Amino acid sequence: MTRVVTLGVEHVRIMHVVPVHARSVCALLHFHGGGYRKGSPQMFADSLVRIAEACQIQVFAVGYRLSGESPFPAALDDAVAAYRLITERIRPDHIALWGDSAGGGLAAALLLRLRELGIPGPVGAFLFSPWADLRNSAVSFSENETSDERFSLQQATEAAADYLAGHPATDPLVSPALGDWTGQPRLVVQVSDSEVLRDDALLLAQTATNAGVDVRLKVHEGQPHIWNLAYPFTPASESAIDFMIEHLTELI
Repeated sequence: MTRVVTLGVEHVRIMHVVPVHARSVCALLHFHGGGYRKGSPQMFADSLVRIAEACQIQVFAVGYRLSGESPFPAALDDAVAAYRLITERIRPDHIALWGDSAGGGLAAALLLRLRELGIPGPVGAFLFSPWADLRNSAVSFSENETSDERFSLQQATEAAADYLAGHPATDPLVSPALGDWTGQPRLVVQVSDSEVLRDDALLLAQTATNAGVDVRLKVHEGQPHIWNLAYPFTPASESAIDFMIEHLTELI
């Protein structure tokens, strides 16, 4: 029986998912998608429980502040606060980050921010379709306009404006694909070739690879945005989570 409880640090709410056979010394720290302006751990609770059970690992899902009331850097500050809280319980080398879409971008930005703060980072990060370049200038926004029904250039433009609130999109803490990735841990990046965020994922993977990071990239064919959350109900979602489990086993 999987246990789900709520933790908190200051104003940050964290949903703690604990499968019955999960190891107590390891964890995933999850950041949900929603363009920084919507979503919550509770919205994705069913998927988080199913994936946590498949991975046999506890998940801490972060309810960071959304851009409608608190634009950048609120979400990133909340991510740092959540990470600090979790590392009071679990060693950094037994923690991996995990994020989907905007949550993938936030997880990547957190790695860069932890280095700036001199905080020991996690062992790696699992990034599904990360929104990693808020300039929103990638070719895949136009090439995949008709094949991606879950995200669009218009949505990305509006969401970026809300989140940035005048902050430059070229800052690596909002567009981690533009950052210095030297010395960062393994990134496991998955994306679909038919998504508008295809090129964000590819650019982040290439930037990190060029900096010497161990990047494991898998490009799926013809899948909708954040298809992994449908696990285990489609073959593609099973493939995505199997790939995740394979590398999670190697890391922690």
